[in-house]
Amino acid sequence: MTYHTPMFTLTMSTKGQFTLPRAVREALKLRPGCKVEGTVDDKGRLILVPALYEPEQLLEDRPAVNRVLSVEEMNEVIHSAADRGRL
Repeated sequence: MTYHTPMFTLTMSTKGQFTLPRAVREALKLRPGCKVEGTVDDKGRLILVPALYEPEQLLEDRPAVNRVLSVEEMNEVIHSAADRGRL
């Protein structure tokens, strides 16, 4: 495993908060308001991963689609797909 920043230590405040060192925030391109997803692995290690994109940002470069379906048309497509075993 290659690390791009030196190992660092975090201290939890009385409110349960941590502050990431500036070098880490800059390396991860984190700004105020950025979200970080976390989990604990089977060895009890805390793993934090920046959530750099909001869901709407993932779709903003998508080509425009110029079609509109009514609710009834959407239901028809869903039922058709279900009938074919596609759902």
